[in-house]
Amino acid sequence: MHPELVRRFHEPIRDEAARRYGLSPEQLTELAAFENFVYEAENDDGEGLILRISHSTRRTIDYTLGEVEFVRYLAAARIPIASPVLSDSGQFVERIEDREPGSYFVATAFERAPGIVFDDAPPLKERYWQPPLFRDMGRLFARLHNRAQTYAPSSPRLKRQEWHEYDVVDIDRFAPPEEKLVRERTAAIIARLNQLPRTPESYGLIHADLHMHNFCFAEGKITAFDFDNCEYAWFVKDIAVLLFYIARGEAREARDEAVAAFLGPFLEGYRELRRMDREWLAAVPDLLALQRSMNYALFHQYRDPAVLDESTLDRWGRFRRDIEADTPVLQIDFTSF
Repeated sequence: MHPELVRRFHEPIRDEAARRYGLSPEQLTELAAFENFVYEAENDDGEGLILRISHSTRRTIDYTLGEVEFVRYLAAARIPIASPVLSDSGQFVERIEDREPGSYFVATAFERAPGIVFDDAPPLKERYWQPPLFRDMGRLFARLHNRAQTYAPSSPRLKRQEWHEYDVVDIDRFAPPEEKLVRERTAAIIARLNQLPRTPESYGLIHADLHMHNFCFAEGKITAFDFDNCEYAWFVKDIAVLLFYIARGEAREARDEAVAAFLGPFLEGYRELRRMDREWLAAVPDLLALQRSMNYALFHQYRDPAVLDESTLDRWGRFRRDIEADTPVLQIDFTSF
C-alpha cells in the first residue's frame, strides 16, 4: 500500500466514500489490494460494486477521470470489462477532503465483474486454464487494443501518463544508492525501448496490469477490471506484463514451458482480430526485464527490508542478482511464435 495513503487514511473516509455510492459501511468487505484501499459490497438494488479509495498524492481527480473515460469508451464497444458507476450525486469520481489543506481522497466505484478470480478457486483454474481460454484471452486483448487505437481523451487534463512517467520506472528513486549495476542495467533497458517506434498501430493507451488477478471468469467468459494503472505504451507491453505474471506463478524451472504453452494459443486468438508481427515480439524480453526492474523498485517503495522474513528477502535478493547479471526473465525465442 502507498505509504502516504496508509498514513492519511482513516475509517470515516471509508464510510463517507461508501455512503456517497449508496453503500452501507457495515457491509463493506475489504479486498486485497496493493496501491489503493478496495472494498466490495452490494447496494440497495442488490448489485455488487467495488469501491476504490486513493489519495491525491497518487491519483488526482482529473487523472482518475481519465481512467473512467477510457473504461467507458471500451465498454461502449461491448468489450467485457467492469464499468464505472455513478455516485448518488451523479459523479463518477468523488472528492473527499483530507485533514491537510489542498489534499483529498479520491473515491470511485465499479461494477463487480461476474465470476471469480482464478487464484481464489484453484480447482476452477485447473479445469479451465487451457488453450481455449488462452485464445479467448488473446481475442480480449486484441479487442482492447483495437478500440484503444481510436481513443483520444476529451481534454488534455484527462491524459494518462506515458509508460516512462510511472514513478517506479525511475529506479534511481528507489534502489539503494550502492546498487549501481541495477541502475545501469535498467537504464540500458529503457534506452533500448526508447528506440522503438511509436505509431498509432503500435502505441496507445493500454491496461498495463492485466494479469490473472485482474480478470474474473464465469460460465466460459472472462471480464477484465482494474484499469487504475492504464498508461500510454506499446500494445505489446500489455502482453509482456501478462507473460511476466504467468511466469511468476510457476516454479522457476517450469516458467519457459508454461509461458510457451500459453503464448501460442493466445496469439492465435489475438491474430484473429489484430496483427501482431514477430518484429514486435522481439521487444518482449526487454519489456519483461523492465517489469522485473519495476517490481524491484516497488519492493523498495512499499516494503521495509528491516522487517521482512528471510524467504522474502531471499526472493527479492534473487531479483537483484538477476537484474545485475542481465539474466533473461524467460529463455524463449518470442519471434518464433
